[in-house]
Amino acid sequence: MTSSEADSLPWPSLAVVIPIFNEAATIEQACKAIVEVVRAYPGTARVIAVDDGSRDSSVQTVTFLADELRELELLRHEANRGYGEALRTGAQRARDLGLEYVAFIDSDLTNPPSDLLKIGRLARQGHPYIKASRFIHGGEMSGVPFQRRVVSRVGNVVARALFGTDVRDVTNGFRAGRTEMICSWATREKTFAVIIEEFARALETGVRPVEFPTSLSARSAIQRGSVFAYSPSVIWSYMRYPLRFRVQRITALLRS
Repeated sequence: MTSSEADSLPWPSLAVVIPIFNEAATIEQACKAIVEVVRAYPGTARVIAVDDGSRDSSVQTVTFLADELRELELLRHEANRGYGEALRTGAQRARDLGLEYVAFIDSDLTNPPSDLLKIGRLARQGHPYIKASRFIHGGEMSGVPFQRRVVSRVGNVVARALFGTDVRDVTNGFRAGRTEMICSWATREKTFAVIIEEFARALETGVRPVEFPTSLSARSAIQRGSVFAYSPSVIWSYMRYPLRFRVQRITALLRS
């Protein structure tokens, strides 16, 4: 579809899922910033906050905001089930609401909420699976420690090679896809590795991802430290999906 053809189409309906875990320091700011973008979205859009068993005042804050902001609703896990489960809960709610696309954005504002409009434009063009990228023209990392930059770049180079994809930022968790498609993949990962599991599902089902440039900033000093940490087990949880994908491809070639 050409850009001019897409310009004549309505913007698809969009759910924005925000997984939350102990983000009391900045969750009000995050929800308000995301709702502001949703209000500017030229189509039906809704914000679905999923609290994953927070032990701070995150739930109370978002409950109050949901009464104030009609675009925002809160779903709760009584106990912490993990990032992947929070996303699945949000995606299922998006499907129940009949929203065509579902986007996932972290609650710490390390990605700019305004980029949700970039997702909307690409969804309007018919792209089924949309990934933010730090590593294409216009993308960047700001304030991110050097070690994390290096690991991210190396990890993405390896994942790209194993997947055989031209997507440059495989591990980016800021993304969107057609709601029915995302729900049909039936991912199982509970950790951040669900991002890679989902990407593998996309390639296995013949979906061609499209990227848009985004910036990634570091968490602010008032926020709790990131729960994500690089360790052998974490690296393996990410890399097993591209490795499995490569083995399956080689096996298929040998059998043909």
